[in-house]
Amino acid sequence: MTDSYAIVLDSTSDIPEELEKKYSIPIVPAHVIIGGKDYLDRVGISREQIFYDLLNSDEKITTTQPSPIDFFNTFTETLKEYDKILYLGVSSGLSATFQNATIAAKKFEKGKIIPIDTLSVSLGITLMAQHAMLCRENGVELDSVIEQINEMITKTRIYILVQELKYLQRGGRIGKAKHVIGSLLNLKPILHFVDGEIDALMNVRGTEAGYEAMIELVTKDSKSYSNFAFSGAYGLENKTFEGISNSLRDKFNPLNYHYHPIGPAVACHVGPNVEAFITTQIPEDSVNLYK
Repeated sequence: MTDSYAIVLDSTSDIPEELEKKYSIPIVPAHVIIGGKDYLDRVGISREQIFYDLLNSDEKITTTQPSPIDFFNTFTETLKEYDKILYLGVSSGLSATFQNATIAAKKFEKGKIIPIDTLSVSLGITLMAQHAMLCRENGVELDSVIEQINEMITKTRIYILVQELKYLQRGGRIGKAKHVIGSLLNLKPILHFVDGEIDALMNVRGTEAGYEAMIELVTKDSKSYSNFAFSGAYGLENKTFEGISNSLRDKFNPLNYHYHPIGPAVACHVGPNVEAFITTQIPEDSVNLYK
């Protein structure tokens, strides 16, 4: 008999609510702390509130990762319905969230919880999670799903255009990009991920040049990846960026596509004025799941 398995995420996946409900995905929330008051991401605080506070409040805004107990409780409840759990976690280079999930996983019988460090965040995790869900729906065994997710991790790219670095600097999430000076002479840094950490890819002069550079990066990936998928993520609503994202979707006809806002826990660290493209390649064995 094939084991049943669940896919569990943390809230930094920013998975759209419709997917969360469609697949009944358990999500372990991060904690968002505003002026000393603790809120649960996606549960106790709205995106609108956190963005308002980021833009207008003088209160200190931070986040803390879910504790091992938070993960233990979610894993325990989920195992009442499933034999095993595949946890797709935010990059360990950004947060101790994955470490805490691993601590909790060790409390269970070996092989019951399989934690995977996606080396990603936000809609990068969403693309992997939806792939895992589609595989599960179509009877793909867990071992094969794990192989395919690990393959996707090596092909996932995140390109981030930030208008200001103060949020990343304040939260200590600037990673290898500490040397970037994005505020001088209207230079805008385009950041990307290297081994799960944020690094500087290039500086561009102004937002328009940033969009042009990101279009080139997505275009390059679309030509490199035979089974292309991508998403656009944003902070504040931006019709220009939305138009660019949808135009790229129409041009490249990706196997999977999302355009979705970042959530409170991620917004605390990158700030409200941010846009990102996430690209990946769907494993050949499962392309038919998207048709």
